[in-house]
Amino acid sequence: MTLEQQTGRDEQIRRATPYDLRIDGRPSREEGSRAVNPAFRPRPRLSWRTDAADREGYEVVVLAEDGRSVWSSGPRDSVEFFVAVGTELVAHAVYRWRVRVRTGEVWSEWAEASFETGPTSTAARWIGVPTGTRLRQGFRSTGDVERARLHLTAQGLVRAEIDGAPINPGRLDATRTDVTRALVRSYDVTDLVTPGQHALDLVLGLGEWQHTGHEPRVLAELVIRYRDGSVEIVCPDESARLSASRIAIDSPLYLERHDVGLEAGATWTPITEDAFVSTALTLEIDPTPPARVVSSIVPIERSRHDGVRLYDLGVNIAGRSRVELTDAVPTGTIIRVVHGEHVDADGRLDTTNLTMPYDNGRVRQVVEWVATGSPGDVVEPWFAYHGFRYVEVHGLPDDVRAEVRAETLHTALESRAQVVTDNPLVTRLLERAERTMLNNVHGVPEDCPTREQSAWTGDTASVAEYELAAFDTENFLAKWLRDLMTSQQPDGAIPAVAPDVREQRLPADPVWGSAFHRILLGHWLHYGDDALVREALPALRRWADFQLGCRDEDGVVGRSPISYGHDWLALEQTPPPVHHTGATIDCLVALAQLETAFGDDPAAQARRDQADQLRAAARARFHDPARGVFANGSQGAYAVAIEAGILTGGDAEQAAQRISQDILARGNRISGGFATTRSIVRALTTTGHSNVIAELLAQPAAPGIGAMLSSGPGTFWECWWIDPANTGTGSLDHVGLGGPFASWVWEGLAGLRPTSAGYRSFVVAPQFVAGVNDLGLRTRTPRGEVRVSYRFAGSTVAITVDIPPATTATLVLPGEPPRELTAGQHAASIEYVRAAAVVPEPDEKPWTAPSLAPRSADVTGPDGLLRSAIADGRLSTPGSELHLVDRLNCMPIPHAQPLGPIARVLPVDGEAPVARITFAEPLDASDVTFAYALVDLCHEKSAHGAFPTLRLIGADTSERTAVGTTWPAGVNRVAVDLTDWPGRAAVVAVEVSLRFPAHDTEDRVMPASTDAGPRGFHLADIGLSTARRTW
Repeated sequence: MTLEQQTGRDEQIRRATPYDLRIDGRPSREEGSRAVNPAFRPRPRLSWRTDAADREGYEVVVLAEDGRSVWSSGPRDSVEFFVAVGTELVAHAVYRWRVRVRTGEVWSEWAEASFETGPTSTAARWIGVPTGTRLRQGFRSTGDVERARLHLTAQGLVRAEIDGAPINPGRLDATRTDVTRALVRSYDVTDLVTPGQHALDLVLGLGEWQHTGHEPRVLAELVIRYRDGSVEIVCPDESARLSASRIAIDSPLYLERHDVGLEAGATWTPITEDAFVSTALTLEIDPTPPARVVSSIVPIERSRHDGVRLYDLGVNIAGRSRVELTDAVPTGTIIRVVHGEHVDADGRLDTTNLTMPYDNGRVRQVVEWVATGSPGDVVEPWFAYHGFRYVEVHGLPDDVRAEVRAETLHTALESRAQVVTDNPLVTRLLERAERTMLNNVHGVPEDCPTREQSAWTGDTASVAEYELAAFDTENFLAKWLRDLMTSQQPDGAIPAVAPDVREQRLPADPVWGSAFHRILLGHWLHYGDDALVREALPALRRWADFQLGCRDEDGVVGRSPISYGHDWLALEQTPPPVHHTGATIDCLVALAQLETAFGDDPAAQARRDQADQLRAAARARFHDPARGVFANGSQGAYAVAIEAGILTGGDAEQAAQRISQDILARGNRISGGFATTRSIVRALTTTGHSNVIAELLAQPAAPGIGAMLSSGPGTFWECWWIDPANTGTGSLDHVGLGGPFASWVWEGLAGLRPTSAGYRSFVVAPQFVAGVNDLGLRTRTPRGEVRVSYRFAGSTVAITVDIPPATTATLVLPGEPPRELTAGQHAASIEYVRAAAVVPEPDEKPWTAPSLAPRSADVTGPDGLLRSAIADGRLSTPGSELHLVDRLNCMPIPHAQPLGPIARVLPVDGEAPVARITFAEPLDASDVTFAYALVDLCHEKSAHGAFPTLRLIGADTSERTAVGTTWPAGVNRVAVDLTDWPGRAAVVAVEVSLRFPAHDTEDRVMPASTDAGPRGFHLADIGLSTARRTW
């Protein structure tokens, strides 16, 4: 062999040698901490990476701790990066494994790593004690310790110490999950278990568990293996003792107070038998990345006066602050640290936007410390985490020195992809998306890290594609999918918050629950976990059937238990039956794809047939082909019709044009909310209108995505605008509205999406827009790295695609036939003239909430009957009080409002509220197809849960009546068809009232006032139309 040949062979071996060896998708140890990541599968999956693009085989060997061979794959011809161990492994063991890779006839060097297995069962007992209690178990180590592992879980939160040394500081243990499960973390404490007497301390906190009303619970097991082979297991038992800890107040979301003086004088009491809790839980090794401190930021001090200091991090984070005092503060002084997102005009922290209407002035996100009187006091929480940009410190004299820093704390998701572009707006979009996403993962995907920290499914439903594309979420989302499965209700409903430890679950909304099928299908496409899909398919079938059971007499999904805010925080509402039907179609399509992939073609065809039936029903109910109108004509309505395949061909293109036109008319702004923004972005993408999406980013004035990029704290907001006075929906750290635009970078600008399990195949269909001249994307897949890049030179664009082994791709370029590509690097170039960006006229005046609701697209006759009746004195409210208001601004969930004046109708003496318009002369409505009334039930004195009723009275004394559906947090339309009513030739009066259900119903979105005042409604308009009614 020549020197050149030998050098080439050495390079071949080097590139083929595996690295980044993992057990069940994660490193076996967490660098820089005590955390151990045991295998969580009985037959763990071993994986590795290699730089050899031409790999052809591998060999894996698993060895016991004493060197015995436990299992071997033998040499295999395969390009895969992973293999499942072919035998079940024993608990509490250490294994070594090695892997080598073959390229051609050449084998790489062996790569080696070790891993552990954790407990499969335990002798430990659950113990429940009051929050803040210190539970101590003494134990004696009697020999030469080889290794010691602490395994612990909790319902609530737990901080563990051995002889005062913290085991899990800066972490949130245990990971949140459903009440039927408990997830175990493991820690290496070998260095702390020296020969002699020791104390294992466990301090309990509430966390999410507060919603159960029960005391927090802990389960812990210390396993000590001695060098002579003997094993000792230490669990808290009847000999344990209890005392106070430094946690004086543990009120999650509000206040955590520490007072070390409580421990100084604490007495120890024996544990009692009633502290041991009997509970039937599934105990599992925690598969998720830990929720822990990830990075540290030193804020800038903005002001200091009157014992108050304000610090600014520059961006919103989720995490904790740490205030370390160099100087002493008098004993007993309360040092108060408040966290928030806003500063008021006087330069003081303003946390109004983080409060809820029921807080009654109580401040959230507070940590307090009772000073010891000595230098070195450190003010930081053990259990709480917050969402904040600003930190305000109270109680320090101006001359006291203090060091302040903030620590980001979230589930430590790894980035799996990188996008680089020359467009600063796209770069800023991705920076904000990443920051907001990470701020909202703490064992579960959350809505916000501030006022709720709840696992609302709607946020994940909106950003599923981005979350899967940008981060390594394999274990995190697999765990969450199991949370959804165990949270599923007996009737198949997926609660809107899952997991949720509360006994009463929030009702299901098909759009919110679409997180289930989107994450399941997306997870399978990205990671190829067949076992997870098989496990989840029965639950997904039940969820699909639940939604189908919500169909109404028109065959659309119009009887769902709830719609969260019509279209949560949209600038224009979309009727809930529209997006509920679209979400159900989306679910059926995903289910059919999975049924086909797993071999049940008849079941798949049945689901496709059901989706087609829904599409046909939706066309019949919502579409007026003669006028090209769909539902109320909102951007969201047209987008759902496109995305769900309700409208196709020319109808879909016409709908996309109407979305684009309305966006431009609004000054390059989207009008959707949490339910339809994703649909609008995807509809524009699938119809080739990515240029419109790019223009949305460039509008810097609120409301809109462009405003989020040009101002604010570097995160996405819950609303399209910033309102510091908003109590309930004013968070500045919500991923739901901005996230779909980040998904568009992957699926639109780069055009990358997987099309079969584990990225075995994918499509690259980039859409080129003005202002993006250079883009590069690289992402890890189970089979290697995929790279997509393109660059413009004038009107010529050159594109390169790198495809890993055993993978195929379809390249779709504008005006070109699709190209089927195999492994390797491929290059192409085409001529393409991009549309020039459309710049709207500047706003005449700054926008203010609430937005003005446009007239529905199916209304062509006279509206404003209410306004004219008010002006002419023809509006009466028999048996009710009448109050006129210019305009509503419903809070805490603002939504679009019709032009006023608006009539507030309140009952008197228990009578049903009624508003009546009497016409001076009978109204000839012979050419009218339907009449409608707009009713709002958001006011605190409204009759939440009642049904709006519209009644027309003819001169011949005949009547036509309709009862509408009430959806919370929005204007409800009740409409009555008149085409077959003889009395429409002479209408003498119109009445709007409420029909009350047979039993009380609770509005879980807009709770009623607690006072005993009357319950009525707001009448926003009455109108007539000569067009076909489309909703």
